[in-house]
Amino acid sequence: MIQFKVKSEVRGIERKLERARERAQRRLSMQVLKDSNYYIPKDTGALETSGIIDSTDREVSWNMNYAKRLYWNPQFNFSKDVNPNARGLWFEEAKAQKFNSWMQVVKDEYK
Repeated sequence: MIQFKVKSEVRGIERKLERARERAQRRLSMQVLKDSNYYIPKDTGALETSGIIDSTDREVSWNMNYAKRLYWNPQFNFSKDVNPNARGLWFEEAKAQKFNSWMQVVKDEYK
């Protein structure tokens, strides 16, 4: 008869997974902000620089009083002088173009 013991370090694995999740969330949020800013309407750059990631790394937002109006009105005739990619719904456009690369950012943290 052969006997053996199996010892698992579940707590260690859980900690590693939690750290990977935190890193993945932070990197994803940073990439979402960067990619969304590629499509943001720009005049002085104030809207773009107002983009922030919240303290939990789960929410990206732009904190100018006119951000919501510009975002939800893609029919506006946005100036293309400073940013030729400017449009409303800039996050949606970034997601449509970059979703697969965003998922790769997350996957890379779990390798």
